[in-house]
Amino acid sequence: MQNLPEILRGKVFIHPVTKEEFGTIRLPSAAEKFTTHDGESFDLLAEDDCGNCFTIIGNGSVLFWDHETDDRVHLADSLQEFISQCTDPLKVELDQNKVKSGWIDPAFAKTLGRDVPKDGWVKKPAKPK
Repeated sequence: MQNLPEILRGKVFIHPVTKEEFGTIRLPSAAEKFTTHDGESFDLLAEDDCGNCFTIIGNGSVLFWDHETDDRVHLADSLQEFISQCTDPLKVELDQNKVKSGWIDPAFAKTLGRDVPKDGWVKKPAKPK
C-alpha cells in the first residue's frame, strides 16, 4: 500500500483531459481496503469528502471509485502523475442574486447562534413585483 504525502490533504485532482475536479482529498488514518458493489476489493489510497475512494491498481494506475454508481474513472498512469495533477480546489463565487435557498444542519446553525427552520432550509424571500 502506497501512502500519499500529507501535503495533498485538502487538495483536489484536476483530470488533465476532462478538467473535472475529483476530491477534496482526505488521507486515510490507517491502511484500509474498500469493496465495490460488485464485490471487488481495493486498497484505499485516499477518500474524498463524499465517501468516494482513490486507489492504485496492479499496473500502478490511479483510479477514482464513485460509491453511489460503482463507476471507476482512470485518473493517472502512476502515483507521481496523480500527485502532479493535484491542486487547491477551484474557488466558487456565488451570485447572491441567483441564490434562492440554502440548507444548513439545524444543530450546526445553533452552534453559530443562527435560528433556522427545523428542516434546515433557509429560503430567500421573493422580490415584490
